[in-house]
Amino acid sequence: MNDMCNISRRVPWIAMALSFLAAGVGHLYCGRICKGLLLYCAWPIVFLLLFLSAWFRPSTSVLVGLIILPIACVCVVYLYAALDALGSARRTGSTYELKEYNRSWLYVLLVAIQLAVPLAMIVATREFVYEAFYLPERSMSPNFLAGDRILVNKLRSRRVFPERGDVIVFRNPDPNPGAGQQYIKRVIAVAGDRVVIKGRDVEVNGKKLERDVVPVESIGANRPQIEGEVFFESQGGQRYQVMYGDDEPGSSSGEEFTAVVPPRSVYVLGDNRNRSKDSRQFGLIHAGDITGYVDYIYCPAEAWSRFGATVE
Repeated sequence: MNDMCNISRRVPWIAMALSFLAAGVGHLYCGRICKGLLLYCAWPIVFLLLFLSAWFRPSTSVLVGLIILPIACVCVVYLYAALDALGSARRTGSTYELKEYNRSWLYVLLVAIQLAVPLAMIVATREFVYEAFYLPERSMSPNFLAGDRILVNKLRSRRVFPERGDVIVFRNPDPNPGAGQQYIKRVIAVAGDRVVIKGRDVEVNGKKLERDVVPVESIGANRPQIEGEVFFESQGGQRYQVMYGDDEPGSSSGEEFTAVVPPRSVYVLGDNRNRSKDSRQFGLIHAGDITGYVDYIYCPAEAWSRFGATVE
């Protein structure tokens, strides 16, 4: 009689639903505890790899191997877990002998944990490791285009001070309306540097930044958003493109600017020099206002050839 009480039918749609909510729980429901626990514990690996990737030098292989591929694998695991649990329930049918762990409260607890903890880890990742941004404007053209989606490394900003040539995201220092917005610009000078800007010429510590003209035919995928002359500029061991076009109405690009950068501050400019609001208007950026470094373009505008690390 007791043996009959321990026999219960496994309902396929319940097994599938449990694994959709929390990979592996549907397998526990069907008595496959080892496989269920393995699937259940697979998702934390994604957050571990995301954390590790923030410590590596940005590269397209890191973006694909440690960020995009693990996220894609977790999606596949969830789909596989749901379908496999469905098949297990069908094969088990009405002859399943209940185990000690076949308890409704345990299923609810496991589902609640896997819904709550990943959500908390997503929030923590966004706050301390990586944050995604959408670029609506072209102040950083031709290197970053309007419509690009970027990943900003926040972990590195907590342990490394910006260097000349780095691209950073920071909170708008202007207390007027618009405060709280995030800006993306390039670091031109760091603490102790003297910056002098005269028209198109930029001098750092008395040395004018070197530039070479970029032929129009070499611009490639960026061409639809190019409206002006493009140059290669060298700074801090990095080589990047800058653009000079027609001034925006009210632009101050023709004026002369001079600044000495104080401790724990940086001087920033947009790569689209005539169409950028930067340190020429709102002044220096303190380290405390820096959100992070722009490591990757994960969804590029115009062409997928621009996908990957921003500095190789």
